[in-house]
Amino acid sequence: MKSSVRLGRVFGISISLHLTFILFVAFLGMVYAFQGGARAAVTGVSFILALFLSVTLHELGHSMVARGFGVKVNGIVLLPIGGVSQMEEMPEKPSREFLIALAGPATSILLGLLLGAVSLLLYGPAATFKTSITGGMFIPNLARVNLLLAIFNLLPGFPMDGGRIFRAVLANAMPFDRATAIAAAVGRVFAIGLGLVGLFTNIWLVFIAVFIYFGASSEASRVHIKTALRDVPVNRVMATSFQTLNPDDRLSQVVEHAYHGFQEDFPVVLDSKLVGVLMKQDILAALHEYGPGALVGKVMRKEFTTVPANSTLEQVYAAIQTCGCSSLPVLDSGRIIGVVTLEALGRYLVFAGAGPGRV
Repeated sequence: MKSSVRLGRVFGISISLHLTFILFVAFLGMVYAFQGGARAAVTGVSFILALFLSVTLHELGHSMVARGFGVKVNGIVLLPIGGVSQMEEMPEKPSREFLIALAGPATSILLGLLLGAVSLLLYGPAATFKTSITGGMFIPNLARVNLLLAIFNLLPGFPMDGGRIFRAVLANAMPFDRATAIAAAVGRVFAIGLGLVGLFTNIWLVFIAVFIYFGASSEASRVHIKTALRDVPVNRVMATSFQTLNPDDRLSQVVEHAYHGFQEDFPVVLDSKLVGVLMKQDILAALHEYGPGALVGKVMRKEFTTVPANSTLEQVYAAIQTCGCSSLPVLDSGRIIGVVTLEALGRYLVFAGAGPGRV
């Protein structure tokens, strides 16, 4: 994720802090210092950092179970509102999603119980079973916060853990996209309710509600797109008439091709072999840095993503999302036979959704 500072790797999983998290902790430190001095600031910030260490363990619970099912985990990013495990693809098998979603709250419950046991040994039951999480001791408070974190995440506010568990249960009785639509609708209703409560109690709940609302909508849209693109061959939308470039072409020639056609991204071919790609953003950056006389071979991307001719549009969409490209070359036995663009996928979704059947 952009605007993040990488801390390191745990079990091969990258852990990063989003810059907003750093600003958030700094802001809280100043508030604590203003209210209670340097000692209060150190204690308050230490508790926040311990809490987010707990959140990291919560997300590692998700990630380790996901990896056990073969899901690639790109990393964990800590935000002011919690952590996000960046998984390339959540499995659509309900039992697997159920276990992945449950692993996070289970980790938080286990951590809370372990901290509670330590608290009982050190401070006794009075401090351990205190109902408030403010004004108490560090370890008992952290134990209670972990248990509250688990309970909150188990609420059916999709895309939180409880919402994913809810979807997994629904998906046992109906199609995955229908289960997602229902879980997302429940998540949006939950978010609205949480936001209204937050307006009168704690403004932080409003921010969490906004995250849940848009997260639910985003997941519903993502699954809808995947379902619409599933099992559709790439040759349904790929362009077979396209302009290629040679590494010795100049940018001025590329611009002329762009002026006189609809293409903005170009495959670069040498002796019938794809050796590079030149994207619109690369052209603009190279024109600014080198001018129109620069050679294509100097500015083209030599590392690029391609898709095989037997790909489905669902696989193409996933590849485009991963590489951040606007188009991908389609190869057959190492030879480029077409180009598929994000715009073409969008057109297919518009026309496919216009009628009762697939076009």
